[in-house]
Amino acid sequence: MKRILITFENGESFPATLKEDKAPQTCEKVWEALPLCSVVRHSRWSGRDLNFAIKSNDLPKRENQTILTSIGEVVYWRDWPLETDSKVNEVIAIYYGAEHTRSNKGDELVNVFAQIDYTHFELLETVGERIWLNGTEKIKIEKLIENE
Repeated sequence: MKRILITFENGESFPATLKEDKAPQTCEKVWEALPLCSVVRHSRWSGRDLNFAIKSNDLPKRENQTILTSIGEVVYWRDWPLETDSKVNEVIAIYYGAEHTRSNKGDELVNVFAQIDYTHFELLETVGERIWLNGTEKIKIEKLIENE
């Protein structure tokens, strides 16, 4: 079982478990890209969602897709109709509330590839609201190697 650690610049950290059974290729592509450091911003269209752009070397296929997300889910999104375009937009998003994924174009399918541990949901909501009110914040996602 692979796990990641999501850390925000104010020091909050959230362990999450990859859903390798539901989105194996997406999990593999994200795992290979770690660590990721970026600036996260609040969603304009999908409600309680923090997201940042990424650039992968090889685009994951559609896996475990939905337009309905739950608190603590970590998802991968891209411009799916542009699958062969090398300049396709890609995003990782973290949901701090149940939402309907959408953009100015309408419903947007996402690959759900990780789940933040439920014990951190209250703190995740606090971080999400802080970024919503205050703007952008630095984020780091890295491999979480735990002692067995």
